[in-house]
Amino acid sequence: MADYVGYDDALHGDDDYTGADDAEILGAVKRVMAARKPQLQAAAAPPKKLRGYIGVGEAVFNSSTPTGTTIALIVEPQRSFRPERLIIDRVDGSSATSGIRSRVASIFVGDQPQSPSVEQPAPTAMFRADATVSGIDFDKAVPGQKIQLTLSVSALPTGTEVVTLSCGFYGDMLR
Repeated sequence: MADYVGYDDALHGDDDYTGADDAEILGAVKRVMAARKPQLQAAAAPPKKLRGYIGVGEAVFNSSTPTGTTIALIVEPQRSFRPERLIIDRVDGSSATSGIRSRVASIFVGDQPQSPSVEQPAPTAMFRADATVSGIDFDKAVPGQKIQLTLSVSALPTGTEVVTLSCGFYGDMLR
């Protein structure tokens, strides 16, 4: 390599020092590569769960609703679904219905209650969209198993007034 200007064997090494020429080094690299087993690339597995939602329906309370009525909203997921958050949107016909309290009488997944006690109703305000710490570990509903949400009001609206409760769950669609 002394033929090249600026090349110094002391800095860059000398081929004679290693005792191997380029052909031997290349052959050794090829033998090592051939001995290695090929690495198979695994296909990416689809996620086991997807975030999703399920609409439960709408309960409408008006003056023609019989006193003491509870309205059961029932939905049957077409794939396994684990609800995690219930959202209840309440729409009052006017300010005259604002004093009427709306309640969740019970929530069932299949035949299992989702509350430690179904003796007392819970206020729907617990399930408003802006409620904090409202995630709940509901049971998983498999296809063919129903989710039932039962709602009631403390008093019925009068005249043409209406209280409407629209409900839905956010959760995981399971594969």
